[in-house]
Amino acid sequence: MDARASDRLRPTGVAAEAVAWHRRRTNLAPYLFLVPAVAILLIVSVYPLGFAVRRSFYATRFTELGAFVGLENYRHFFSVDRGWESIRHSLMFAAGSLALTLPFGLVLALALNRPLPMRTAIRTVLILPWIVSQAIAGLLWSWLLNPDYGPISDLAERLFDLRIAAFDNVGTAMAATVLANVWQSYGLPFVLLLAALQTIPEELYEAAALDGAGRWARLRFIILPTLRPTLAVALIMLTLHNLNMVTMIVVLTGGGPAGATETLSVRIFNEAFQFQNLGLASMMGVIVAVLNLVFSIAYLRVLRQGTEAT
Repeated sequence: MDARASDRLRPTGVAAEAVAWHRRRTNLAPYLFLVPAVAILLIVSVYPLGFAVRRSFYATRFTELGAFVGLENYRHFFSVDRGWESIRHSLMFAAGSLALTLPFGLVLALALNRPLPMRTAIRTVLILPWIVSQAIAGLLWSWLLNPDYGPISDLAERLFDLRIAAFDNVGTAMAATVLANVWQSYGLPFVLLLAALQTIPEELYEAAALDGAGRWARLRFIILPTLRPTLAVALIMLTLHNLNMVTMIVVLTGGGPAGATETLSVRIFNEAFQFQNLGLASMMGVIVAVLNLVFSIAYLRVLRQGTEAT
């Protein structure tokens, strides 16, 4: 077909406008479907963050804005108000929890990906701690490790003549809090990694077995490369979960003893609802948001580099 014939077939006038309008409507359709999600994101994430950033530059009396103080809240937090110590506690809590939760979830997923008797029932029982609320988990562990009537403390005293007061000791309070958090949160990586393991074709295992690959070789060259994206997702979700943990720590220790478990999120809770200082609490909320963003970007870059390398 020559150029003249194709020109004669093109719509003109009203028909051309109708075709152009239909194309514009078709191109806009995907973006219209995104409007509800974007609206929810603006309401629950962007607006609260902007609200916190604005409040962080003011002196406040609970919900009332006072004088504009600029960076005074930030200066006071880092130079006077044990700010670096709170950040250190948050990083210790997040790192300690991650170091135990992710490997434990991976080991359980590998173990229960095999055909075992009562496998479904075992999986159901293992996922229960993640379903339990942080408040209930905190109350449970405060009872288990109670030095007066807790069953673990009572057993240790009977067997080893050792009185355990884990949450009352400055040296052990953080470790006990991390342990309680690991018990409550290992279900997330367990479920994600178990689902990812079930997507690996059996043919890969059979081919590896024919080549003489053992368990460690299959783990290194088949399982871990396949699980890398899921591991990154679990790592990001657990990091955000740990950095923003409030309820369990408040129930277990309230940030004590002597501030040994007072993470940045717990300080935000105390400043906002006990001392009614929303300006300082908003400033610390901005710091937590920055930490969340930095860790998420770092994990995504590592994941992207690992994907490109393979």
